[in-house]
Amino acid sequence: MQKISPKEMAKCISELKTVIKFLMFNTDRILEANKKIMGLEQDVFHEKWKVRHLTRTLREVAPNLALTEEELDAEIKGGMN
Repeated sequence: MQKISPKEMAKCISELKTVIKFLMFNTDRILEANKKIMGLEQDVFHEKWKVRHLTRTLREVAPNLALTEEELDAEIKGGMN
């Protein structure tokens, strides 16, 4: 094993500190991004839940009403024939 001079050791330590700071900064950014993504996922989940709930309610109130694009397209095509 080769001996490292104190000057080289100090330089290595300084470079390691720089790399560690960079990694910590990026890790913090990733964690913040992950928090935002989780919040958006939760928002999407709740919006989908609301749509399902409203669809079920509308089906009870007006069962013949077209609620999706597919149902509307089928209704339009059925009316043309």
